[in-house]
Amino acid sequence: MTKDTRLPPYLPFPRFLLEANMAQAAKMVYAVLLDRATLSQSNGWTDSDGRLYLVFPIEGIADAIGRSHMTVKTALAELETAGLIERQRCGFSAPNHIYVKIPDGQDIVRLTDRKLSVIGKENFPSDGQKTCPMTDRKLSPNSLSINHLNKNNLRGASTRTRAQGRYQNVFLSDAELAELREELPDLWQQYIEKLSEYMASTGKTYQNHAATIRRWAAEDRHNGKAAPDYSYTEDESL
Repeated sequence: MTKDTRLPPYLPFPRFLLEANMAQAAKMVYAVLLDRATLSQSNGWTDSDGRLYLVFPIEGIADAIGRSHMTVKTALAELETAGLIERQRCGFSAPNHIYVKIPDGQDIVRLTDRKLSVIGKENFPSDGQKTCPMTDRKLSPNSLSINHLNKNNLRGASTRTRAQGRYQNVFLSDAELAELREELPDLWQQYIEKLSEYMASTGKTYQNHAATIRRWAAEDRHNGKAAPDYSYTEDESL
């Protein structure tokens, strides 16, 4: 490069994302949404309160980052929990509006300090159009009680434990997550979401979430079942 070399097209990638305590896919999706927001600025897409919104279907985001639809859905849920985006339903078959949020200094500290909690937002039922703040909750191992650690067989874990899944109720250590990615390269996220939704809907608990996912995967292979499908139909959106 020289002083006159022109850079190729690039995405805005805020520096705080480098240290943010979130998955790489979520960071990529945030950068893509931030870039997409410039299109909304150009077109003047704002709501009645003057807030800028964008429309970006899951399929388009997946194509932009070269990842699966399931990865994008998980990333969007993580970004919403972290308070970096807000999604608003716009009626049946209509694409949702996405609001990209720019964190202030205090929020950046919260996002980059792994010992601090994450203040997220939780959607109302599917026919709702608003979001409500959740109570402050900690997702690091330090926030789990000793009893909870025992239940999830994490007493001897040497690595940080993260809350996974849509409902943040699947607890896996970094080592366990890496092993599942290696053992189930195309399915590990689907099984995490399946376990998260199953526990949230039934109230059931398991002693070891990694072992449960492996057992379910083995049973599905034995029974010749296909992987769980969480893809959206054409008339569904974010």
